[in-house]
Amino acid sequence: MTPAYRPDIDGLRALAVLAVLMYHAGFGVFSGGYVGVDIFFVISGYLITTIISREIAGNTFSISTFYERRFRRILPAAFTMVAVCLLAACFLLNPRDYDDLARSAVANNLFVSNVYFYLQSGYFDGPARLKPLLHTWTLSVEEQYYILFPLLLLFIAKFGRKKYLHFLVPMLVLSFGASVIGMDIDRSAVFYLLPTRAWELLIGSLLAIAALPGIRSSILRNVISGSGLLLMIYSIFSFTSETPFPGGYAAIPVLGAAMVIYAGSSGTTLVSRLLSIRPVVFTGLISYSLYLWHWPLLVYARIFKVVDLTVAERTLLLVATFAVAVLSWRLIETPFRKKRLLPGKRTVFAGSFAATAMVILTGFSVIHNDGYPGRYSSAGSADAVVNDPEWNYWMTCRYRKSQAAQHKGLCTIGRNDGEASFIIWGDSHARALASAVNASAIRHGSTGVLASLSACPPLLDIERPGRTDCYEYNQQTLDYVLQHPELNTVILAARWAVSMEGTRYKHESGDPVELVDLSSGQQKPGNNPELFNEGLRRVISTLKDSGKNVVLVRPVPEVGYDVPSANYVARITGRDVNLMIAPAVDEYFSRNEDVLSLFSRLEQDLAVKTVDPAALLCDDYYCRVALQDGTALYRDEDHLSTYGSRYVSSAFDPIFSEQGATRFNARL
Repeated sequence: MTPAYRPDIDGLRALAVLAVLMYHAGFGVFSGGYVGVDIFFVISGYLITTIISREIAGNTFSISTFYERRFRRILPAAFTMVAVCLLAACFLLNPRDYDDLARSAVANNLFVSNVYFYLQSGYFDGPARLKPLLHTWTLSVEEQYYILFPLLLLFIAKFGRKKYLHFLVPMLVLSFGASVIGMDIDRSAVFYLLPTRAWELLIGSLLAIAALPGIRSSILRNVISGSGLLLMIYSIFSFTSETPFPGGYAAIPVLGAAMVIYAGSSGTTLVSRLLSIRPVVFTGLISYSLYLWHWPLLVYARIFKVVDLTVAERTLLLVATFAVAVLSWRLIETPFRKKRLLPGKRTVFAGSFAATAMVILTGFSVIHNDGYPGRYSSAGSADAVVNDPEWNYWMTCRYRKSQAAQHKGLCTIGRNDGEASFIIWGDSHARALASAVNASAIRHGSTGVLASLSACPPLLDIERPGRTDCYEYNQQTLDYVLQHPELNTVILAARWAVSMEGTRYKHESGDPVELVDLSSGQQKPGNNPELFNEGLRRVISTLKDSGKNVVLVRPVPEVGYDVPSANYVARITGRDVNLMIAPAVDEYFSRNEDVLSLFSRLEQDLAVKTVDPAALLCDDYYCRVALQDGTALYRDEDHLSTYGSRYVSSAFDPIFSEQGATRFNARL
């Protein structure tokens, strides 16, 4: 039995996809347009459950037929989009990003791209806005639901269809509870993974099995549907990137979508008429192709342009997205769905498995060859950061709780045959500077150790709300330094500005940085500059009181653009990447004004010494991100590459040279 077609559902799809498109295109008024994904989840749960439950009731449900329909609906257009992305990558992506794209393509074809992007959402992950297949995480969530949910309904149906509620409601409550609670534990997991997103699909499923009675009153139907529309519109235009999402906030657009579907199930409403307007319905019909193609087109345009797209360019891209989506719908989606292509069930499965295998083999080929760095030898060799043994070695030196007591994770830096006389201590920026310190220490015959933990500047008792990792790491490192008198020099390095200011730089993704003082026993965020000043002074004062020499590394310029990607495209298109994205000197000093002012006071108040890598990167106009021969000095938006780190190694020479050390000690 085929359920009656509801044009308002396609209209709701149109609302969802347009919200997502406008948000991703950077039109600020749609600041919460990402909730379109949540609306899609409700729709998907409703439609799939409607089909499955009716077929189970009529004893016509077949797992193989269900999957055949899903394959016809989803895979052909998705395979085409992935293939085009891989082809475009041959010309526009540097080896690192090509390797990353290949991995995401494999994950997508195995229906686990949401898991892949979750596992990739660490501190050193490349900028999300430059990942062509990032949007496929939502498809994987739905596909995982499609795989598991029919089996669940078949199992429940054995106990009687009236038992659906007894199983689905507790699952919904558990999933929603996990989503809310998980926001304080692992926000990325809540965002990407099915268990914390399932409640959104389950709400649609509950509507499909008529968990709520029908609405006879037309007035009540209009009130409910109108309220639902307002909830969705409120979310789309009021939520921002700073809204703690999904969690409890996701309930607003989800309930809004559910209310519109629920009211429309009992009869016509004003909202259902609005959503059933032909252009709106047509947009809903092509919504899958719109969603598939909009993100790769935006990403590759950004990669090619490097700098921000103008409003006109973004508008043209949306027009192009509609054109491509219409072609995809007419030439790919419709022929496969209506069985004009691959008419038999076996041919569908065979073709799907063959296409999957082809994408996976292509992906493994790219991965095995490290993104084919030889595609453009003039650009590729300089920017290949997939294989960087020195960087990978420093990555193994990260602090780990299991090694905390003895700091067994510390790596030797400088000469390997001497007693450690210094330590470089800080966050990932300290690790990025390890090659610089290492080269300088070797030149001067010095030996030391490295202690680093991502996103953890050396601020004593200062932490981010709800966390203790940095507090424990800094306390353990301080104890280690105090217990080893031979470590007479402590080099403190970090990405200072992001903690001092609390804001990310330019296009960088990530939450604002808030600080709390754990020594006060409170978890309420305070004034970042005050807490930053207090935490840094505590560390320095404690070290100075124990007779240690303290060196502060002044900030390395942040860029705000992914340098390897920009440099690669600039090289193959004959442009100068420094003229395109290098931060102006004025930008650098403006961003770091408070940090540099504090460092100057600390030099006077506590007799610390500072070193300045930026002096070797910046001239009178801008701070270089690459050399004239195309060598990139950064590995991402703000961390120096291994070459860039070595490039500034002379900044550390005064610490290790005999003459510099004498001057340093004399000043103390």
